[in-house]
Amino acid sequence: MIGILIVTHGKFGQEVKNSSELIAGNIANCQAIALNRDDDIMDLKLKVDQALDELNQGEGVIVLVDLIGGSPFNICSLALKERRNFKLLSGINLPMLIECAMMRDSMNLEELVVHCKT
Repeated sequence: MIGILIVTHGKFGQEVKNSSELIAGNIANCQAIALNRDDDIMDLKLKVDQALDELNQGEGVIVLVDLIGGSPFNICSLALKERRNFKLLSGINLPMLIECAMMRDSMNLEELVVHCKT
């Protein structure tokens, strides 16, 4: 199963995950990480690295962030440079996460990224 990692400013990512689960049921192999005002960027990098390791079951991980150029995006970009079979998408929203969760068992990582972009 393709893993899903959500990394956002504040609680936005966790709340999008909560709303998705309210609509579509539990989303297995999915984690949300928040970057809060006083958090250390290097702590975020460690959390992202740990989550990527936990979520990767061999089919890869799609990483969803809120904003291109923001700290979550930059940290995830850095983490993904060191890895293969991981993809990063920005602009997470409720429909994107629901589609990603529902379609990941019927697509490979590349197909899922293309599908979630549209």
